[in-house]
Amino acid sequence: MFRSKFIFLLLWQLLLITPLAVAQEQLYLDGDNPEQDCGLTLSGKVLDHDTREPLIGATIYIEELQRGTLSDEYGNYHFHHLCRGSYTLKVTYIGYVTERPSLRMTTSTVRNLTLHIDAQQLEAVEITGSRLQEQAQATETLQGRELAETRGLSLGESLKKLTGVSSVQTGPTVSKPVIHGLFGNRVVIMNNGVRHESQQWGNEHAPEIDPLNAQQMRVIKGAAGVRYGSDAIGGIVLVEPSPLPDSAGISGEVTLIGSTNNRMGTVAGMAEGRLRQLPLSWRLHTSVKKAGSAQAPRYNLDNTGFEEQNLAATLGYKRQHFGAELYYSYFHTKLGFLSSAHIGNLTDLANAIGREQPEETGSFTYTIARPYQDVTHHLLKAKAFYQTGEAGELQFTYGLQQNVRQEYDRHRNTGDRPQLDLDLQTHTTELVWEHKPVANLSGSVGVSTIWQNNTYAANTRPLLPYFINTTIGAFISEKWRKDNLQLEAGIRYDNKSLDIKRWNRTEGVLRPSYTFHNFSGSFGALYDLGYHVTLSANVGYASRAPHAYELFANGLHNSAASFERGNPELISEDAVNTMATLNYHSNPRLNGELSLYYNTINNYIYLQILPDYALGIGGAYLQAEYMQADARFWGADLNFDYALTNRLTLNNKTSLVYAKNRETDSYLPFITPGRTDNTLRYSFENRSASRLSDSYLALGGLYVGRQGRSDAQSDPVLAAPDAYFLLHAEAGTQLQFGKQQVELGIVGSNLLNTSYRDYQNRLRYFADEMGRMIMFRIKVPL
Repeated sequence: MFRSKFIFLLLWQLLLITPLAVAQEQLYLDGDNPEQDCGLTLSGKVLDHDTREPLIGATIYIEELQRGTLSDEYGNYHFHHLCRGSYTLKVTYIGYVTERPSLRMTTSTVRNLTLHIDAQQLEAVEITGSRLQEQAQATETLQGRELAETRGLSLGESLKKLTGVSSVQTGPTVSKPVIHGLFGNRVVIMNNGVRHESQQWGNEHAPEIDPLNAQQMRVIKGAAGVRYGSDAIGGIVLVEPSPLPDSAGISGEVTLIGSTNNRMGTVAGMAEGRLRQLPLSWRLHTSVKKAGSAQAPRYNLDNTGFEEQNLAATLGYKRQHFGAELYYSYFHTKLGFLSSAHIGNLTDLANAIGREQPEETGSFTYTIARPYQDVTHHLLKAKAFYQTGEAGELQFTYGLQQNVRQEYDRHRNTGDRPQLDLDLQTHTTELVWEHKPVANLSGSVGVSTIWQNNTYAANTRPLLPYFINTTIGAFISEKWRKDNLQLEAGIRYDNKSLDIKRWNRTEGVLRPSYTFHNFSGSFGALYDLGYHVTLSANVGYASRAPHAYELFANGLHNSAASFERGNPELISEDAVNTMATLNYHSNPRLNGELSLYYNTINNYIYLQILPDYALGIGGAYLQAEYMQADARFWGADLNFDYALTNRLTLNNKTSLVYAKNRETDSYLPFITPGRTDNTLRYSFENRSASRLSDSYLALGGLYVGRQGRSDAQSDPVLAAPDAYFLLHAEAGTQLQFGKQQVELGIVGSNLLNTSYRDYQNRLRYFADEMGRMIMFRIKVPL
């Protein structure tokens, strides 16, 4: 029985390794592997981390050499004819977490490899926190089935699946991520390795990114400015597509999504492949969305439809020591804005704020009338890497982005001409050298640049002035690891120059210039305590220069239905963020993570709604202006999975955010209320005779508390809304029709059709949130 089990595992793993072995043999025949005659040996055992029992038939794969082997019936593995150098091993075994240890070989080496049981592997990929092999900062990833359940939603709405992440909204159509109460320019978004740059200064400016093109989305919480820029005070969002195919052939998929509430329809398609004669891979991805007016539980939300068209193309070339990638994406959206938020006079505005039901509701339609915005975003990325011998890898990335934002007023209808027409062009470069481990030390050093030019069309509203932004940064980051301890540290410097050109009625054309010197630094530690427990802590410092809009905004911001003013006297924010995380992992029954954080921000910049209204040619609107004060943020994130049975699991995600103005000991606006989401998930057994597989059913509830840390100073127009509870459910399965597989999914939100208003929605003054919504998803691999 013992040997038959081993032979079965051996045959199964050989099916996976044979193509790699053939590819490696071809490399030898082509003469591309000069290291094949070296004489070093790497050997050891593959063991269970807890029981120390040998794992039979585990796969050990050297990524740099594309060579793999299996552990034998005693758990032993061997590699022969290796050269001196640094290598990364990928160790996999069914039912265990994949590990990627690194080592540097100067002589023949014996290295035992230990694996943890994967409690999440049964039939799904769940959201998990960072592990020892990752980094000291708390990190969560949205992928697999959890990501699939968000298909059809915007980027901001999708990320709300993660603990500690919420969103600021403008009506039902615009959402952008909030991490630990911080948002806007404090959260850097990396889209396929390029820093996303657009007109993202407004709460209602959603990121111009298609989530349907992402294989996973990662959130790094807390100050992370060393690697990604000094303004990453709140954290980082990494939107990452799947790697290009590395084997010859063509594949693809088609996804259809439908929604009941706004009658949204989405069609997405992807095709990818690799040439047989050349190491050239490619991918095409496209999606189209269209939705009509959203429905609150008791009425129609007039003029809240949207439409969206996306296209992305990738071409990659990869050899053993060199590779290059060219990527282009096109994003276009047209968004309608709630008509009842755009009022003609002061009396009607006062009556509309806090009203139980808007006076103007209309009926369902796909037509998008004024007011609306039309946004187009282009991204061109060119990336190349080169292996610098045994020392490491040199990477260069260039990004060109153009963001065109047009806004059309309701009360100043001038035909097809927009009242706001902004054009932002951005050039980014990054040169990074990542060195291989040297005496347990690995890391990277790099430089980056940003050059931006913002203009607006003649005879349109100069809400944001002309400006040229030039930023040059340099960083170094190192990681030391030995046994169960990992230490990491980094430092960065950014020099930002901002040249403004604006018109003043009394002084004419003004050309103020600003120069900011911003530093970032971090230090973190991780320690594997054993017995499934990992402890990590991080202290990060980041400094963010004010945006041109925060300095010089002056006028009607139509999509936010408010008149906003900047403050030319603003200075850089300085934040010190401390976070500690306790992770309990790889347990068959209970897995979870608890993070505590404390963040002090000197010169915190925030947009404050004023008690008085503004009246102009375009109508009557709320007023807001940018202010600055010393602030502190603190809170906690808790998420855990508890297996009640082998198939029934309880998942909890709870986050608490507290914030205060340290100068006045008062509250700050738009801070995330406490929230907890609890879900019971049942995974059905796969039966050999059934066409169904990987079937599951989930039922849960989200509770969001009332923002009690609110007063007449932070929210002078309307008090914070009441707490609310939303019931949600998900179900899915894979259906087999002969050789064709079809993935089916259904997601229901606000199933009780609860009427509520969310504190972080800019239009909560005028209308309720969306009511019951059921989304259907069909995915057909090709």
